[in-house]
Amino acid sequence: MTVNCRCSNPLIPLLFSVILTVVPLQARSQRTVWSLPDYNETVRTWSVAFGNAFARDTYLSASSYDGWALGFENDSWTGYRPYRLFKYGRFHSNLLFSPMKNRLGGGSTMELAGSEHAAFLWPAVKSSMCDLLIGPAILMDLGVLYNQQNSNNPVTLEGYLGTGFCVDNTFRFSLFRYDMALQATLYLPLAGIGFAPDYDQPYWYMYKYSEYGKAIHLIWPFNNIALTHQIALVLPIRGDRLRIGYTFDYTNNSLGGHKRSVGNNMFTLGYTIIFQTKEWGR
Repeated sequence: MTVNCRCSNPLIPLLFSVILTVVPLQARSQRTVWSLPDYNETVRTWSVAFGNAFARDTYLSASSYDGWALGFENDSWTGYRPYRLFKYGRFHSNLLFSPMKNRLGGGSTMELAGSEHAAFLWPAVKSSMCDLLIGPAILMDLGVLYNQQNSNNPVTLEGYLGTGFCVDNTFRFSLFRYDMALQATLYLPLAGIGFAPDYDQPYWYMYKYSEYGKAIHLIWPFNNIALTHQIALVLPIRGDRLRIGYTFDYTNNSLGGHKRSVGNNMFTLGYTIIFQTKEWGR
């Protein structure tokens, strides 16, 4: 995506939540509120998301933007065959729209962004109180930005396709005599290919002269920092199907000759459904 956080270090608020993601906790639970799916079973949650987005772009001059955001998220867990290398599949996708303004009168911008994450996990810890899953992931991120400051390319397209890893953790605990589950998931890309044209490189020029090489870049954590982090609470309402969560997305890169970044804080409210898939031939 295209456009940096207004605060000096946007990752500080995530420190505690990331610790929850990677460290299994011990808690007492009288029953299983949320359990991993069995073979050929998929647990899927559809959520509506609302919150805020923030951005920073260095086109012409460094400009910061922020505004409200609205979107949808889709999360699922799928059980694989017991004897396979990976026991579970973890998938996350979202679609986000956000109009943002510069507080100092530097114009406005609109963002339409989407992502698709697929992780293949095996259990590092699996018990009645905690499920800790780790494994590789494939991540795709794509954003369309309309920026009034940019006269050459008012509509810009940027994204990446990369590989990384995923950590998914579930804690089951009791609070006020109610059994609940806390889920935390972290996606982190490590290497891949990014698409980010320079601002003085119109799309029609790239198409006419087939100069796509300047817009395609190899990405790694030194030139493209990105993460997606989720925390969700599964409540004992309607068969443990209500899921209240928080999602933080952040991308910061220096591709195409300019520094830009974008992030969002989204609160989600979702409903979970369990699917049973039949094998072919049965």
